[in-house]
Amino acid sequence: MGMYHSTCFAYGFRIPDDGAPWQLADRIDAELAKLKDQCPDVGHLQAGDYDRDMTFLVTKSDEVDLGEYKTVTPETATGEQYAAWNAQLAAAGTALGIEEIPVPGWLVVPDLS
Repeated sequence: MGMYHSTCFAYGFRIPDDGAPWQLADRIDAELAKLKDQCPDVGHLQAGDYDRDMTFLVTKSDEVDLGEYKTVTPETATGEQYAAWNAQLAAAGTALGIEEIPVPGWLVVPDLS
């Protein structure tokens, strides 16, 4: 069995992990499918330390493999884009039953799988 290392760079926030990761992913996929018109830019990301992945609701996302690099330019998103992303993330979080929606931001998440 080999290990795969990468790093994810994404705009969003972490959500509570309540249960098995695959069950949470299935629940998120089902809810986001219902909100596709309202939240077209929202997806989810599960990444972290091998068998302790964390779950995030995200909009813009990039992955960088170990030994690679990528130039990211978050400053190219406009204020209007951030407002749209924030509204979509809040709507998706509410649909998932998250009571306190965190303030979204740029995340850097190392991943080992």
